[in-house]
Amino acid sequence: MDYTGYEDLVVDVRDGVATFRINRPDRLNAYRTHTRVEIFDLAAKLQADDDVRVVVCTAEGRGFCSGAELGRAEGDGPPPSRAERTSRLGQNAFTMLMSGLDKPTIASINGVAAGGGMAWACSFDIRILGPSARFTTVFVRRAFTPDNGLTYFLPRLVGEARAYELFFTGREVAAEEAARIGLGNELVDDPDARAMEMARELAAGPPLSIMWSKRMIQYGRDHSLADLIEYERAAAAHTRDSDDRKEGVRAFLEKRKAVFTGQ
Repeated sequence: MDYTGYEDLVVDVRDGVATFRINRPDRLNAYRTHTRVEIFDLAAKLQADDDVRVVVCTAEGRGFCSGAELGRAEGDGPPPSRAERTSRLGQNAFTMLMSGLDKPTIASINGVAAGGGMAWACSFDIRILGPSARFTTVFVRRAFTPDNGLTYFLPRLVGEARAYELFFTGREVAAEEAARIGLGNELVDDPDARAMEMARELAAGPPLSIMWSKRMIQYGRDHSLADLIEYERAAAAHTRDSDDRKEGVRAFLEKRKAVFTGQ
């Protein structure tokens, strides 16, 4: 899979882990239309690439992502396709992409995640925070309405009452509070190193089991317990005869570490 040729993204794939970042540090990694077009393209490649088992997003410079670029021309770069321009959800649907991958996604967050950038951060499965991580919904400060799916992600992470407060006030949430209220999984001194450590651990795991775990959690958001139990049974039937399941049992009986192939 070719991951070169991006203008706003830098991508590296090795040992089952794809690492990428928005490379616009002079704009605190604010995204423009072209950035979102590239993220759509990258997500499709990551989903199709069986050699990629885990996806990590890091940041360049002082900000994780300051949201949509304001007050500046888009600049050069290919325009969005007709399908992208006429999509019912529009390019704001780029925050669905990491959630939609059948692979674990991890965000290493140091610096600001604001507005749509906060939605982007919240769309990852796991968020590792550094000491300078900070979040703000920001929309109310500009008399905007929330977008990019943040009204979906935020209440599920911090609860409705906290989400109301953060949307209504637009106040900044620093790293320690962010970790405490659920915006981050861990607060560490070096979030990039911790994210890669976790990614390598997950990349050594059984991809099918991890994929179905992710799908089940997402399915359960909008379905009853009975529906979810039925879905779990279907997933078990899908993986029952997999090589990885057999390897997992053998490794347990032989008291050794399992080696999973994804088959």
